[in-house]
Amino acid sequence: MSHCNANYLHSRLFADPEWLGYPHDGYDPVSLRQYLEVRPRNQSSMNILAASYQSMLTFGLLEAVIEAPIAEDMLVHKDHSGKLVMTTRHLVDIMRNWLSRIEQTPTQLLEPWFKRARENLRSAHSLVVSLITINFAPFELLGDAMPSMVCFIAIIAEALVSAHARMALGLRMPTEGFSWSMIWVPPIRKILQEELHAVGWCSYTTEYLISTTSVSSLRYVCNQGPIDDGKSHSGCTPQHCVAYDIDTATYVAKHHSRCKSLTKTPETLCEFFRPVLEQVLNCIGNGQIPVVTLNSSGLEVHKSTDIPYVALSHVWADGLGSTSENGLPLCQLQQLSALVSTLRPNAAFWIDSICVPKAELARKKAIGMMARTYQDAEAVLVLDSSLQLMNSTESLGAKLLAVLTSGWMRRLWTLQEGVLAKQLYIQFADTHKALGDLIPPISDMLLQPYQTDLAAELFRLMKQSGYGTYTIGDVARSLRWRDTTRATDETLAIASLLGIQVLPFLDLPGEKRMALLFKELHTFPKNILFLLGSKLDIPGSRWIPVSLMAAQNGSKSGIEIASQGADATYTSEGLQATYYALSFPERTIKTGKPWMIRDKKSNRLYQVVELPSTTETTYQCSMVLTMTSIPRGSASPCVTALGSKRPPEPSADGSSTVPCEYQRRLVLVDIAKDGPAMKGVESVVDATASGMLQSKSLEPPQIPPGYLWDLLDEGIGMHTGCAPIKTLL
Repeated sequence: MSHCNANYLHSRLFADPEWLGYPHDGYDPVSLRQYLEVRPRNQSSMNILAASYQSMLTFGLLEAVIEAPIAEDMLVHKDHSGKLVMTTRHLVDIMRNWLSRIEQTPTQLLEPWFKRARENLRSAHSLVVSLITINFAPFELLGDAMPSMVCFIAIIAEALVSAHARMALGLRMPTEGFSWSMIWVPPIRKILQEELHAVGWCSYTTEYLISTTSVSSLRYVCNQGPIDDGKSHSGCTPQHCVAYDIDTATYVAKHHSRCKSLTKTPETLCEFFRPVLEQVLNCIGNGQIPVVTLNSSGLEVHKSTDIPYVALSHVWADGLGSTSENGLPLCQLQQLSALVSTLRPNAAFWIDSICVPKAELARKKAIGMMARTYQDAEAVLVLDSSLQLMNSTESLGAKLLAVLTSGWMRRLWTLQEGVLAKQLYIQFADTHKALGDLIPPISDMLLQPYQTDLAAELFRLMKQSGYGTYTIGDVARSLRWRDTTRATDETLAIASLLGIQVLPFLDLPGEKRMALLFKELHTFPKNILFLLGSKLDIPGSRWIPVSLMAAQNGSKSGIEIASQGADATYTSEGLQATYYALSFPERTIKTGKPWMIRDKKSNRLYQVVELPSTTETTYQCSMVLTMTSIPRGSASPCVTALGSKRPPEPSADGSSTVPCEYQRRLVLVDIAKDGPAMKGVESVVDATASGMLQSKSLEPPQIPPGYLWDLLDEGIGMHTGCAPIKTLL
């Protein structure tokens, strides 16, 4: 079976953009801000403006960061028609040369170079953001080719950011996340959606890829179609993929695709085989994990402590779903037994379809032992119908993309099954491969940002087994684009990943389960306050997301829970953490009415930008909270809160805890006074208190396991600050 759709699209977004001829060669490398200053200004036409911006954000950015000359013929060549166009064909060579120079640079020289590189990347990022606000006006003369120019710039920048992480690792310094996905403004995003749909990606997977992967990855994806596994995606929406939905009331396990019984002749019947139910129930009742082997007389039940076993991980939509009472067709059991024997000769196997009963009490107990089931297995083998159509000899990028977009990666329960495995294997058409074999070596991921990007979620599956760490931030990232038939299963499937016992959750309703999860965690990153999505309607818990899955009304975009840090605390009254605050007299806010906060103390003016909401049209608030003070001209997620009538509670360290009630998740923008943003604003509120106290100075951080991946994943800076208050929400 062919692995990918070969009908590649001639991409408008990722075609080589025309080179506009700005004079680049013949000048020494300078900082990005100086690039245009050292070159002659012959005219101010739109043509020279476009050419200068094109050259500055490609050649100029490269030279400013790597501090070496880049000749025009490294990024410019003639296409088949003789036209000069820009190309990335030599970009890997440029990055390889830079990485070699980094390796040879003494540490005392590397740190200032790292800082200069970071400053140039920051300048480029700010410039691209400013171009977005004017709809990339300098490139208007390119017409329909404008989007490809914007994407080309982003790909150059992503290559630099990826290699820049190597400098951070060598210095054991924090880096800064520079995402370039902000280029997907509505007109360009629409083109991208059309191109992804044209090569066969469904609406939901398209939204997932755009929201979670880099520009470099999306260029690769636009040249790869999904594996055709026969599932229909005609009813999929950006919020939901219907191909993996099942109706539990009518669901019946399928026969193997090569089962002779599918010919429907009397002599080719294939019966369902079941384990002896009493033996399964006895095992579970005694706190044992039942596992099975297949022999000529049927399924034999064993205690997991008596025989090595392989746990099988699958999605029910592929046809292997069942219970101990109903069993599976013999054809499927024979196939499962053969696959397990290839992986671990003489081993038994565990699969929920055979080893988890339908009977409620036994099922609950089996679910309570689910984490141990996967932890104790010799190996976990992933069975996904689409991946079993692909040969393991395909390119690494193709395999990474196939696994990332597989049905197995979309379902809730398979997260636990993958994370807890001692050794995780993926079954392809010809053989199985260890998940670790799909992770590119560091040398490759620094040179090929798309491979790093596509592999990041797979690496996250290995953090627990490989490095002994897996945080609520990791869980949240992995869950955002997963889904489940039973929404109330969410906490059951993730509690064990966080070291929390599952049994206390089983008898609670869904909403209280999520509150209990954060109570048991006790501490977690404070940026959880700024997640988008629906929140619990429980006093003291209105900051807790109803779900970490977008399909279940969790956050679909925007900020994600940090994968490091535990600077917020769950208390019986609510969330306690330290934030930057702008406080003002209590007021009524009308949804849809623009308003601003004026901070005379710092001579700053902020616009409060509301997000689309279907809730009530008015609410009360008396403060705005952000993670830290907002740099001038920047924007930041924020929440509005209503202060309590209770006085602040003093702490031993001299700070005070201010009780307040969570109200809305908004965006706070630092703006220029009397600027265009002032138009239409009827209400300006004067802040009565604001400002950061002195910053805390931290000792150099110890480098945690998987640090490089975290740098590439989000660019967390390991630094903090002290705000004037601690907030209890």
